[in-house]
Amino acid sequence: MENKKRNRFTATQSLVVGVLVLIIIGGILLKLPISNKEGKQIKFVDSFFVSTSALCVTGLTTVVPSEQFSVFGQVVLMILIEIGGLGFMSFLALILMLMGRKINLSERVVIKESLNQNNISGLVKLIRRIFTYTIIFETFGAILYATRFIPVYGIKKGIFYSIFHSISMFCNAGFDIIGDSSFVPFQYDVIVNIATIILIIVGGLGFTVWHDVVKSIKITWKNKSKPTRVWKEITIHTKLVLITTVLLLVSGTFMTFMLEKNNMNIMKNDSLGQKILKSSFYSTTLRTAGATTINTDGLTSTSKFISMIYMFIGGSPASTAGGVKNVTFAIIILMVISFIKGEDKTFVFKREVPFKTIKRAVAVVTISLCIILASILLLTVTERKDNVMAESITFVDICYEVFSAFGTVGLTLGITPSLSFLGKLLIMALMFIGRIGPITLSFALLSKYNKKSRKNTLKYPKCDLLVG
Repeated sequence: MENKKRNRFTATQSLVVGVLVLIIIGGILLKLPISNKEGKQIKFVDSFFVSTSALCVTGLTTVVPSEQFSVFGQVVLMILIEIGGLGFMSFLALILMLMGRKINLSERVVIKESLNQNNISGLVKLIRRIFTYTIIFETFGAILYATRFIPVYGIKKGIFYSIFHSISMFCNAGFDIIGDSSFVPFQYDVIVNIATIILIIVGGLGFTVWHDVVKSIKITWKNKSKPTRVWKEITIHTKLVLITTVLLLVSGTFMTFMLEKNNMNIMKNDSLGQKILKSSFYSTTLRTAGATTINTDGLTSTSKFISMIYMFIGGSPASTAGGVKNVTFAIIILMVISFIKGEDKTFVFKREVPFKTIKRAVAVVTISLCIILASILLLTVTERKDNVMAESITFVDICYEVFSAFGTVGLTLGITPSLSFLGKLLIMALMFIGRIGPITLSFALLSKYNKKSRKNTLKYPKCDLLVG
């Protein structure tokens, strides 16, 4: 009995192992001849790369899905995206519930970790709500897409394209099966643009935010209160998510518009409305979605640099998006503001932010930056041939690729297919870490050390250090 207990995985380890197993299964399925079009073959490293990207809802790919994969392969890709976006433990829990089996305590703990929740109470109800909302939003998106895709691709293909892209955009995956230029063929189609923007934003808000907003609206409606009452009913977490989301989307749109409005490679001779549409789409996709209606390689250097910052921030906690998360970013900013004001504590909406939360936010950002910097350094080594950087790859390209992979964004400056074998493995690792989360992965790898540190009750005297 003791040996069994010692060999049991922790919740975080179970989560990491589960994702790895699914990546392997997905890679094998995508390698099968039935998954590829006639006459097309795919290397194992590429099939596993695409599987990792799909399950980590990133969108980076070394092949063109529409040209490489058959309908079967595209269905496999779509399933991997859905599982990756909502969490494989959520799917497992749903299957168990449909079978009439109760979810035990250990399974609830793993689900809690996968959904980034603070406690295990109400997880079953949360999972049911997640799938209900998901079906509603993805159906809504598919209907909007169908109005544009069916006239272009026909009924069967148009419906399949609508479902695939609705799932991909809602899960913030960024995969498309339109061609080799993402949504560029529909860059001026208002319906396609708006449908994609809505799906990306909703998917990136987070499961808990959806429920909180819906619950607040119901309470306000039931009490026949004014619509403004909804804002008072929602939690501080939801308020912070909504405010940071709006600020990031608006500021991203404004900066993209100002920096690219005269860029002939991006805006050309577009009208004002078309320029705003392109800017809004690009700002939204930086929320870790990966779809694009512009040629990202043609962006100005300033836009590329700013894009890396937005990709690093990412979406909201407990959502389909990646990055360090907007709430983490907001907490860091609030902490700095408090320090500048000479305040010892950090406040948000007249509430004190727990020190444990601030500590976690700082840890997430610090670990993430260390991983990104180390990855950039390694890629500059792996992509050198005879001590010379490959002609088609620049340092900016590498930085952009690393930030995109870690933030599970999926945008690229076109270097993904030309990466070396080691380079592909590194990007795969980054996508995996970005989706699992640096803190979760650290806990999984250092579980023994964490147990020892919790048992350590020794207290040491404080010391004074000079900082800055």
